[in-house]
Amino acid sequence: MMEHAVKRNLFLFVPAKMIAVLGSSIYSFAIGLYILSQTGSALNFSITLLMGSIPRIVLSPLAGTVADRFDRKKIIIITDFACAAWLGIVFFLFTFVTKEIWLLYMAAAVLTSLNTFYSTAVTSTIYNMVGPDHLQKAMSLNQTAISLSTILGPVLGGALFGLFPVNSFMAINIAAFTISGIFSLFINYHLFAEKKEKELSKGFFHDLKEGFTYVKNQSFIKSIVFFAIGLNFWFAAAPIALPYIVMVVRKMPSYQLGIIEGAFSIGTLLLAVILTVRPEIKRKDRAILGGVAGMSITIILFGLPSLPAAAGISNSFIFIYMIILALFTSSLAMVINMPIFVLLQKKTPDELRGRVMSLLEAGAGGMMPIGLILFGFLFEKVPAWLLMGVSGGCVLLLVAYHFYKRTFATHLEETKTEEPPVPVHSGA
Repeated sequence: MMEHAVKRNLFLFVPAKMIAVLGSSIYSFAIGLYILSQTGSALNFSITLLMGSIPRIVLSPLAGTVADRFDRKKIIIITDFACAAWLGIVFFLFTFVTKEIWLLYMAAAVLTSLNTFYSTAVTSTIYNMVGPDHLQKAMSLNQTAISLSTILGPVLGGALFGLFPVNSFMAINIAAFTISGIFSLFINYHLFAEKKEKELSKGFFHDLKEGFTYVKNQSFIKSIVFFAIGLNFWFAAAPIALPYIVMVVRKMPSYQLGIIEGAFSIGTLLLAVILTVRPEIKRKDRAILGGVAGMSITIILFGLPSLPAAAGISNSFIFIYMIILALFTSSLAMVINMPIFVLLQKKTPDELRGRVMSLLEAGAGGMMPIGLILFGFLFEKVPAWLLMGVSGGCVLLLVAYHFYKRTFATHLEETKTEEPPVPVHSGA
């Protein structure tokens, strides 16, 4: 009976996630392309990315506390329909009132805010939806749905961009959010949730502080956060560099950018499938540092097509070169992220899972806005190949430091012998 319930949950959850991500992927790609084509400015494009990162960083701790205090299923459904409603308002304003770029920035900021609450609730309830025995399978299927959607999103967005007005992509995303919300109505997100006795709540901010205290006392999580702060600052150059080099420097067509961005998801998809059938990675420290070192090298290689010496190389060759790099980069990212995510899901108590996941995301992404602003400005002043070289080189130095200090090796050895601290129940 329980096995049937898990399969039913997955049968509903996977297509709901795939539809929502596909709609958002098509929309985000088209909007970014529209802004880049209208302004030709890497700085303006970076502002779009900024609107998709700042609200998430600021609101993640609050979203985690909300996910731990309230019914996560209701949060998921409400935010899905709220995204559809908000985008409907933007569609009306863009179609009949104004086509100013600031409206698209505002739309991105509000959608990101709502999606922060949605994604935090989903992430913190996957364990409760399928249980420990099906966790790896659920995560892999979840990643597969995301990957397939983000493969198709840029490809469809790039192919359709020149054929339809930009507000058509808003309509597509409105439909996607609505369908996702309807699917979520029928999912049992509490199948494996622990039944907890209701205690007197000590308040929202007490619960928020409790999450910070838990993370502070977890040496492994703290190390991951501080390491990720440095990585996300230097890796902020990549999402600006790729469309800038492809569209502005190399003057390649939009559909080729869509295929290159889709290749990132193909790499993720391939590794997600491989990780479902192979045993759990034993030397997680080597996977983390080795994966990051490999990604830093691919970042450097991404900048080479903007070298003056590469001007005579055909765009057909550059197109294939970029696809190969995208496959390697996303595969390495999966090698880094999947073991960490499984470990955190299993080790974190249910009543704190939302806060831990959201604080990890907020801490890891804390330097991204600064990087986006800085690199968005620098790409118009400094050669792209030089910026990518400096970014990749600094990440390699960071990896060398943590390898020498055995930071992750030490903490992962500790997790084998130490149990996580028993949380103080706040009655949320």
